[in-house]
Amino acid sequence: MRAKFVYQPPANGYPEWNNNPETFELNRLDAHASMIPYRSLSQALTNDKETSPFYQTLNGLWKFAFSETPDQRIVDFYKTDFDCSTWDTIPVPSHWQFQGYDYPQYTNLRYPWAESEPELKAPFAPTKYNPVGSYLRTFTVPESWNGQPVYLSFQGVESAFYVWVNGELVGYCEDTFTPSEFDITPYLVAGDNKLAVEVYRWCDASWLEDQDFWRLSGIFREVYLYSAPSVHIADYFVHTDLDENFVHADLNVDIKVENYFNEQSPYTLQMQLYNKEGQPVWETPISATGSFEQEGVQQLKLSAPVEQPFKWSAETPYLYTLVLSINDGNGHTQETVSCKVGFRKFEINDGLMKINGKRIVLKGVNRHEFSCDTGRALAKEDMLRDIQLMKTHNINAVRTSHYPNQSVWYELCDEYGLYVIDETNLETHGTWAYSQEGLNDGNVPGSKPEWRANVIDRCNSMMQRDKNHPSVIIWSLGNESFGGDNFIAMHDYLREIDPSRPVHYEGIFHCRESEAASDIESTMYIKPQDVEKYALNNPKKPYILCEYSHAMGNSCGGLHLYCDLFDKYDIVQGAFIWDWVDQAIRTHTSEGIEYLAYGGDFGESPHDGNFSGNGLLFADRTVTPKLFEVKKCYQNIKVTAENILEGLFQIRNSFLFTNLKEYDLKWEVRLDGVTAQEGLLKISCAPGENISCKVPYELDSLRGNHEAVLNLSFIQPSATIWAEANHEIAWEQFILSPRFVTNTSKTIAEPLRVSELENVLNVQGDNFELSFSTTTGALNSYRSSGKERLLEPVRANFWRAVTDNDCGNKLPQRCAVWKQASHKQHLISFTFRTEGSLCFVSASYLLATSPDSTLRVQYVIRADGTLEITQELSPGSSVLPEIPEFGMMFVLDGSLDTLSWYGRGPHENYWDRQSGAPLGRYTGKVSDQFTPYLKPQE
Repeated sequence: MRAKFVYQPPANGYPEWNNNPETFELNRLDAHASMIPYRSLSQALTNDKETSPFYQTLNGLWKFAFSETPDQRIVDFYKTDFDCSTWDTIPVPSHWQFQGYDYPQYTNLRYPWAESEPELKAPFAPTKYNPVGSYLRTFTVPESWNGQPVYLSFQGVESAFYVWVNGELVGYCEDTFTPSEFDITPYLVAGDNKLAVEVYRWCDASWLEDQDFWRLSGIFREVYLYSAPSVHIADYFVHTDLDENFVHADLNVDIKVENYFNEQSPYTLQMQLYNKEGQPVWETPISATGSFEQEGVQQLKLSAPVEQPFKWSAETPYLYTLVLSINDGNGHTQETVSCKVGFRKFEINDGLMKINGKRIVLKGVNRHEFSCDTGRALAKEDMLRDIQLMKTHNINAVRTSHYPNQSVWYELCDEYGLYVIDETNLETHGTWAYSQEGLNDGNVPGSKPEWRANVIDRCNSMMQRDKNHPSVIIWSLGNESFGGDNFIAMHDYLREIDPSRPVHYEGIFHCRESEAASDIESTMYIKPQDVEKYALNNPKKPYILCEYSHAMGNSCGGLHLYCDLFDKYDIVQGAFIWDWVDQAIRTHTSEGIEYLAYGGDFGESPHDGNFSGNGLLFADRTVTPKLFEVKKCYQNIKVTAENILEGLFQIRNSFLFTNLKEYDLKWEVRLDGVTAQEGLLKISCAPGENISCKVPYELDSLRGNHEAVLNLSFIQPSATIWAEANHEIAWEQFILSPRFVTNTSKTIAEPLRVSELENVLNVQGDNFELSFSTTTGALNSYRSSGKERLLEPVRANFWRAVTDNDCGNKLPQRCAVWKQASHKQHLISFTFRTEGSLCFVSASYLLATSPDSTLRVQYVIRADGTLEITQELSPGSSVLPEIPEFGMMFVLDGSLDTLSWYGRGPHENYWDRQSGAPLGRYTGKVSDQFTPYLKPQE
């Protein structure tokens, strides 16, 4: 049994959490694979920790006290005789900011204490305002655990904490996003045991946690106890070694066995692999015997061949279950542990990233763990919705920006099929600048020796926990932390411990002296032409964009330009959209009105406003129109026309392991949006291949005064765990016969009545009347059925509400001339004439640009009341800035609440974000056309 921890305070006189970057843990257990022990084979195969006799949750209500500074904290609360009966309670897991204490704070790269303590330099932690949360609860250890070790596991605490059991200090830990576990066996007593936890909002390691997110605090992931027999499995590492043809495999498992009480004890270690149906793969388990003398730990290895295993990929995420068991000298099972196993090989070969021998394209998103109701204390239901939406929208990869996620997320990625870039909890964006060249003294961690062990521990804690997940294909060293020798040390450490996965770090783009820190070339937010430039200039590493298509507000235009490059150049192997879900907090006004709050809404400073709203989903996890564009651009089936007259099309299957015979090909011809012909085809096209396909429509019968459009839709006929039956995975459209517009107005004997009186031109028909101002040229009134439809005069418009990304690229300043031109239009001519049952009105203007631009607006009024408007703009110079909008502004009576259109839809789309909006006939309420972005905008 381990001895109790003997505390020695830091030599520099500061506490562990301040000015001690070398001290990031006290008495913490070594990081290990995520696992819970079980007693029986059936429990291990089910792998539900709630059923394990070795598991006890500590989630629930804890006693809680809040202090604004470390000096104000309740120092002696951990003592056994301390009375906390008057304290409030707080749910664990949760952030205390979501429970009425302190305030949440959103900043992007500025450290949250930049204004309160501007003089602060790393590694000093803030002290003027640095809240401390004191947590207390009791627990009782099951009698069945007597004579066994007992461990205490914290899955996530932000950002530093001390732990006491029954008044004695057990340990201390930093690193918010990986588990911290302690052996509490020597501290336990019979009956109630007192557990005390002291959590600091910020510590010296907070300099390493400057991610673009809400700054929150507390015990926000689960807490539990677990036990094990004296001789038990302490850790294991699964290796699925496929042969060079990716057909057969050897399963090799490195296992660490611990003899906790150092008793002389023979044991047998066994391994069996089970398929998806629960049947064993080998006739008998693979075994090894061992015997402890005095040593407390032994390292063993079990190996066995697996003939033609099903392979794991995001397309076909086949999982086996590995069960390891410890039997005592009498052959009785003492412990079992299990994990899912996916047979796959991910490698960089011939300069390309490949899975199971095939070049991979990562069609990805970045994902912060965040809920508008619980912050980073996510429920499994939130994760399930995320992963199902990703799968149904053709996303195959996720980057855990910028920290390891909950273990459940990786289990779901294994099961549902997502490739994961697993990222170390490390970002120091506020300590460097994009313009700098080379390291400077302010960069953290840089090459500073005092930070090296800290950052290596962070990547090791991630790697050890997640090493057995087949979904994890790449380790990442963190985000936006510049460079330095510490990153090279992290890279080399990971590659030494786990040579089966490459290492990613985008920071080498900014600090080429640290080139050796990444096996992959990675950039953020560069233009498509610059991506292409890399591909054409003797590239040395496979290339990804770890962040691109900044999805803030109304955005994601031009996504197809990047996706085209994935197909054009083998070296360009995908990208990750920034990011998945808006980070905003569901809040209520004093009147009870619900809204989603962003930076500054809680009175905090500094903050970065709504820059946290970058999601393809809104904060409440409803879908934005951007996600439909992603689905279309990321689809794995491409269709091009070979000969439309003969109905011939070429189909490209970009899946790596899926034949298109798995899907139904539904075809449909619509005339102006109305179905005229349809059918169903079954095709076979091997992964990575092209075929020619004939669609049996009858083109001759489609010609006429309408537009004929062919819709091709690839349908998944059967339900899966992530989609219902008949889910559409890909689609394409082709115009077979364009519509030729002709005047379809009925001839009406009664001509229009046109009159001009006192600067007003009136045009009247049987049931309508229009009025134009001859001094402004504007259409001032449109009355039909005796009711005025216009609330304001119609005017040409060249301005729109700015989007978030407009503000980022200075469009409001650059294009302000067009806002002025929308309101300052000088009429230079106004004319009208009649021809039969038609009236033609023309107005010409000078616009206040520099130099002046000219505008002509022409109206054609027909006898049935329809109005056709043509607008022609002649910019005064080719150097004028881009025009934010080109159109007419109508302010209409609110009773006109429904609209119908033939065009792209049904959701919001634009000229540079239209791929995911099919051409069709749509109807909807005007109010439903509004998209509720976090901050109102176009």
